[in-house]
Amino acid sequence: MPSHARITVALGVGQLIEWFDWTLYASFAVFFAGSFFPAGHGGETALLSAFAVYAVGFLFRPLGGVVLGHLADRFGRGIVFNLTVLLMAGGSLAIAVMPTFGQIGIAAPVLLILARAVQGISAGGEMPSSTALATEAAPAGRRAFHSSALFVGSGIGVLLASLLGWLLTSTLTDAQISGFGWRVAFGFGAVLGLVGLALRRSLLLPEQAMAQQPAPGPAGGAGHARRRPGGFVGTVRTHGKSVLRVAGFAVAATVGFYTLTVYMSTHLQVEVGMHPATAFKVNCIMLLVYSVLLPLSGLAADRWGRRPVMGWSALAMAVVLVPCVALMSREVAVTLPLLLVCFALLGVFHGPFPALMSEQFPAEKRGIGVGTSYSLVAALFGGTATYLATWLRSLGHPLWFFGYVAATFALAAVTMYIIPETASVPSDPERPADGF
Repeated sequence: MPSHARITVALGVGQLIEWFDWTLYASFAVFFAGSFFPAGHGGETALLSAFAVYAVGFLFRPLGGVVLGHLADRFGRGIVFNLTVLLMAGGSLAIAVMPTFGQIGIAAPVLLILARAVQGISAGGEMPSSTALATEAAPAGRRAFHSSALFVGSGIGVLLASLLGWLLTSTLTDAQISGFGWRVAFGFGAVLGLVGLALRRSLLLPEQAMAQQPAPGPAGGAGHARRRPGGFVGTVRTHGKSVLRVAGFAVAATVGFYTLTVYMSTHLQVEVGMHPATAFKVNCIMLLVYSVLLPLSGLAADRWGRRPVMGWSALAMAVVLVPCVALMSREVAVTLPLLLVCFALLGVFHGPFPALMSEQFPAEKRGIGVGTSYSLVAALFGGTATYLATWLRSLGHPLWFFGYVAATFALAAVTMYIIPETASVPSDPERPADGF
């Protein structure tokens, strides 16, 4: 396999493991929430608490993005790859064997928060290193196509988690899933993480990753001056415009992904009234469609540019999302085509997203640049999405949340209209093109 293809597959494996584990938590929260939070609070409050912990995990993503992104820039992209997968698998294993509130009291939710913090650091470090290497290793004119493998891996990870949820909800009763089934799911996540680690090591050796690392500038002169501003503050000061660009279109990318691929199965069960097995089955079908469209969207963006592909899909999503959700029902024949429209638009938007995000920063600041901007957006908006959706539903206004998601895509459409096109810009420019 050519080196760039091996790297692309290895990067997709990392995203697969990450999103399998994160989806497990969101999908099974309705079953294990009562195990970690006092039963006297009631099911709805326990679920809100579980999703609050889910959001806490996102708060640690900026820490992982900044620290591990800096390590990727300083010592090479490959150094963080094995570490991130190992941390993710370790967090799943800890949750699988964790004592409940009835056994150890308040220590149970504290341990749950710690496990999610570890997984948050892992997730924060995975994306910046992966986007940087995917962009730098791709052949000329194929950056969006190869970097789309990141979201293909994410989609397959969510798909596998949904398949596992479908299997468990089809074979076990709700009481059994609440008792031990959710532990089986997280245990499987830990095993899958170890398998993914072995596969990634066989596909992407540290020497390969280091070989793809951009050569550092000279020790003195202009090269030294260019590298001197470092860390979070230095990145924001020297590349603040690029951080704002990424934030403008990354909010929709993160909120849209968590809403449709992670939270939607919960929405179909709790609000629409679908049986859990049916909801997981519908989600699996949609994820297949989504994953197939990603590389096709990447090819289109390499051919016609990032702005038209992502801009028009964002605008369409802003228009159709709320009406589609409002028309959903427990009848699969009604809900399936409505979801198909939403997932198709999301796949088109996500295909070029990693490449566009990476292209906003010069090579020597790409890891920490993406880690700073994307991780902050993911923490502030992506991590709070499921909690906000559950809270608004508890108030009797579930569609308000989807209106909020539609607004993020409207922002992305405006951002895509005003930022410069980067499809033809070299993968290691000194700075992005002039413009906003």
